[in-house]
Amino acid sequence: MMFYTGGISFNFARNLFFRRYSTKLANSNLAGYTPPTYNRLRTLLQPIKDTWKKKGASICSDRCSDSQRSLINIMVASAAGPMFLKAIDASHITKDVEYIAKVFTEVVEEIGPANIFQIVTDNGSNFKAAGALIETKYPRIFWTPCVVHCLNLAIKSICDPNEKSRDYAQCEWIKELVTQDHDISYFILNHSLPRTIFSRYSDVKLLKVAETRFASNIIMLTRIRRVREALEKTVMDPDWKKTRGSLGNAIELKSREIKDTLVSDTWWDKIDYFLRFTEPILRFLKVADSDSCVLHLVYDMWDAMIEEIKSCIFYQENEDLLTGYQLDFFDVVQKIIEDRWNRSNTPLHCLAHSLVPKYYSQQWLQRSAHGVRRGAFASDLDYFGQPHLMASRDDEDPLSWWANYGSFRPLLQGLAFRLLSQPATSSCCERNWSTYGSIRNVKRNRLTTQRTEDLVNVHNNVRIVSRKQPEYTSDPCKFWDIGGDTADGDSILEIADLSLNDPEIEAVTFDVDNKS
Repeated sequence: MMFYTGGISFNFARNLFFRRYSTKLANSNLAGYTPPTYNRLRTLLQPIKDTWKKKGASICSDRCSDSQRSLINIMVASAAGPMFLKAIDASHITKDVEYIAKVFTEVVEEIGPANIFQIVTDNGSNFKAAGALIETKYPRIFWTPCVVHCLNLAIKSICDPNEKSRDYAQCEWIKELVTQDHDISYFILNHSLPRTIFSRYSDVKLLKVAETRFASNIIMLTRIRRVREALEKTVMDPDWKKTRGSLGNAIELKSREIKDTLVSDTWWDKIDYFLRFTEPILRFLKVADSDSCVLHLVYDMWDAMIEEIKSCIFYQENEDLLTGYQLDFFDVVQKIIEDRWNRSNTPLHCLAHSLVPKYYSQQWLQRSAHGVRRGAFASDLDYFGQPHLMASRDDEDPLSWWANYGSFRPLLQGLAFRLLSQPATSSCCERNWSTYGSIRNVKRNRLTTQRTEDLVNVHNNVRIVSRKQPEYTSDPCKFWDIGGDTADGDSILEIADLSLNDPEIEAVTFDVDNKS
């Protein structure tokens, strides 16, 4: 009755802490019990904070605006994972360079300049200029643009080229493909009869991916390709003809157009080609759009991604890579990606790359023509040239390698610990906006900014801690904080608060109707 009368999501019954609370009530005498205090919550997060002094931390920031407010989100990311710090209500403040620099300065002083290694934001001009001011004031703190945000803008330029651009003719077919995909998803999901017909043939739902979602166009085309057979059966179903009459003459033309599209092998071939040459981009995003430490991998991943895209496009066009022949389409894609790389590339990426042992191993140098042959420790052959150290370079985790073999070079080891423990993106801030939407909504629109911040602080940080517990990946609490009852409706991917590297969670939440 509590669930019914309180309008509580049935998914809450899977909540790890609700189940622990209920078990505790049933099996314990709790006379005189008092709720946990703020200091207890701080103690809960102390293990994360303890890593900041040894391995350093990154300040991640993002901004978000809606009809009621404009917020600046601040999180701290480290080897132990991200932690929500604060949100600043800047609704009535001009977010110029000086103000943003002041916000960053206050956060740096709160955490301690010695504990901060970099500030990661998007590539906005005001954030970039504020980052430059911070670098001037704190020479040991770097500003780094979010790699995922930069790459996502590259995808957007490929999928939605400017009509006035010289590149438009080469990417026009992709723009048309994406538009048709959106039209098909909108038509089926927003009309009851097409949606009913489609559900006869598929348990997997089409997606409505929010525009803030990274690689949203690739995700939607991947899903529509996955349900190709169901879509073809849908438009060939006898009831599909009823769609035209039930929705009026204005929709009949769109219904015919969608049917012609979905039964066209040429259209599906275009989707296959698009997904093949964007697969390296999506793979890069999956690695970077996570809470793991990937700063040292960016330099190599970006270079390898371009080479894979080139191979795919040349193979599609039946051209040999070794002939030196130039393809206009690849030249356009390469130019778009390299322009974004030049905006996001910093010496910090190169330095982190130079401290990865495997990039000096013979195995890697033989596989790659673009390896770093001289760097931070490659010339120190008296110590690092020992056979057992060199033999372990290719296989051992970089942090583990430095922990095992770097003690005789403590300054270099300390630098490696800090650089190899940093993220390359501010994705944790991006995903945190959905938490705000669930806490401060239409029904709770009178919450003050401070109260909202306190609730988000508890909500987000407790979830981060709980995800490291064994119950999180086992029934009945498996993925308890993902999707829930809302996901059974419109399947808006953003509400699940996923990163691109969570395919298992995405499958559990969206692929099986009313079973997750």
